[in-house]
Amino acid sequence: MDKESIFVRVRFDVREQRHEEFEKLVVALRRQADDEAGTKSYRWFSAEDGSYLVIEEYADSAAAMAHMERAAALLERLTEFTAIGSVELHGPIGPELREWVGSNPPPTTFTDFPTGH
Repeated sequence: MDKESIFVRVRFDVREQRHEEFEKLVVALRRQADDEAGTKSYRWFSAEDGSYLVIEEYADSAAAMAHMERAAALLERLTEFTAIGSVELHGPIGPELREWVGSNPPPTTFTDFPTGH
């Protein structure tokens, strides 16, 4: 694992009757992420209760921001019929990414655990 990697974990709660629409947007987001050089992993998961979870890995904070900017229109459409349950950021988060997520539910930020004794 690269020590510069940024991990993002976001849980979405989809309003009833909007799951099909949500999933179409998720497919579009995944296709878009496949073409991003700095996106290392972009995986979606679903739960029976209508919750969805995305776990993302980016080469660095700049790559995460590039994804957010490129996906802005799709992400905005998601907010029409979802509520963001939680946002977690892991790794060396840059100020631009910290500011971007600050406009959403307050994120929990996890920095690298010191490895020294």
